[in-house]
Amino acid sequence: MPGLVPDAVFFDHLANRRFVAGNFIRRPDQLDYLQEPDVFHDVFGHVPLLADPVYADYMQAYGEGGLRSLRFGALHKLARLYWYTVEFGLIEEAGELRLFGAGIVSSHGESRFALDDPSPNRIAFDLLRVMRTNYRIDDYQQSYFVIPSFEALLKATVETDFAPVYAALEGLEDVAADAVLPQDRLFTRGTQAYARDRR
Repeated sequence: MPGLVPDAVFFDHLANRRFVAGNFIRRPDQLDYLQEPDVFHDVFGHVPLLADPVYADYMQAYGEGGLRSLRFGALHKLARLYWYTVEFGLIEEAGELRLFGAGIVSSHGESRFALDDPSPNRIAFDLLRVMRTNYRIDDYQQSYFVIPSFEALLKATVETDFAPVYAALEGLEDVAADAVLPQDRLFTRGTQAYARDRR
């Protein structure tokens, strides 16, 4: 796909506090949703947050973790952490949900959908839960995960030994993108009406 770089190259850039940006821009008919990261997505969605020192530290830690994940054959699990935070994450701030994921921020339609639509689940962040959960690359998300702060996200990443996490995940089934588990702490249980109507 345009705008994507090999995994090891991508992780190496992040681990060294460099962020790779796309070199093409979406067409007018792609304003609300685009599968590939274009320059608008990268510059408008990612760059402002990279100025936050804690978030920048998280991105660096993620890059370092990504390089390690290649040795465990667990990249698909770690990719879900990136997807549900860096791209499609929500954050709780002053008792309200806010956007921070670049995939949401760079889409006017998904920005409104993620915060206001009754369709998606909004679930409190849990590292293992996120890394078990499938995601959509073809449409708006069916579930969003809510972090309490960038500090909490960084702490969950740097204080976790991912080798046992990957081992534990091997024995657990993946979770469907629309699923709600008994142990989930929900901000909102979605109706999933949007996804049903799009089938």
